[in-house]
Amino acid sequence: MLSLSGKDLRAMRREMQIIFQDPYASLNPRMRVRDIVGEPLIVHGVGEKGGRRERVAELLTKVGLDPDYMNRYPHEFSGGQRQRIGIARALALNPKLIVADEPVSALDVSVQAQVVNLLEDLQSEFNLTYFFISHGLAVVEHISDRVAVMYLGRIVEIASAADLYASPLHPYTRALLSAIPVPDPTRKRERIVLHGDVPTPINPPSGCRFHTRCPEAIPECSQIDPDLREVAPGHSVACIRVPGWAEAETKG
Repeated sequence: MLSLSGKDLRAMRREMQIIFQDPYASLNPRMRVRDIVGEPLIVHGVGEKGGRRERVAELLTKVGLDPDYMNRYPHEFSGGQRQRIGIARALALNPKLIVADEPVSALDVSVQAQVVNLLEDLQSEFNLTYFFISHGLAVVEHISDRVAVMYLGRIVEIASAADLYASPLHPYTRALLSAIPVPDPTRKRERIVLHGDVPTPINPPSGCRFHTRCPEAIPECSQIDPDLREVAPGHSVACIRVPGWAEAETKG
C-alpha cells in the first residue's frame, strides 16, 4: 500500500473505512447527517444526487435510525446514535475492511452491547472484516475470531480467541485476563497485579519490554528481546519463559 498513490490509492481507500472512538468528535457539528453519511459517496463519485439521498436513507435504516433523521445535526443525537451515524458513514462505500478504533469505549455500558450486536449483524450481512481495537477484553472475546495482545507497541501474543482466552501464555496476557470482572459476586478470580509504571515507548527498556513489570521475569529477560514465534498451531508468543519458545526459534 505504501507504494500506491493518486488514483490507485483512492481506489484502495474505497475498500477500507474506519469507525472512530469518539462519536462526539468524529462528526462535523456543522453538517447535517445526510451530508456526513453521503460525503464518501461524493468524494468517490458514486451515484447521482437523488440516488445518494436514497442510499443515505438506506444506510440509516441499516444501523437502526429513522431515515427522517438525515436532516438533523449531530448535537441532536445521543452518543449511541452518533456512533450509529459513524457506522453508517463507514458502510457507505461497501468496504471490505473496517477498522473499529475503540468504537464502544466512549459509550454507556447499556449502549455498548447494542452497538457491538449491531456490528456483528452488519458483519454477517455485508461479509465484513473488522480490525477491532479495544482495551475491553470482554468485548474483544465477544466479537473477535483472532486476537493479538500488544504491550508498549509490540505484539506479545496472537492466537484464536478461543485459544487465547482458554490458555493465555504470555504473562501480560494472563494479567489482562485476570482483570476482567466476573458477573457473579459469589465467585472470586485470582487477580494478577502488575507493579510499576508503564515505560515510555520513546525509550523502552532493554531486552523484553515487559520485564520491568513482569512477575515472572528472570535475568535473561533484561537482555533478550524476544521475537514473536509460533509455539503451538496458530498460537504465537514473544516470551522466553514460555515452553516451546526456544524450540520454535530452532525450527525458524
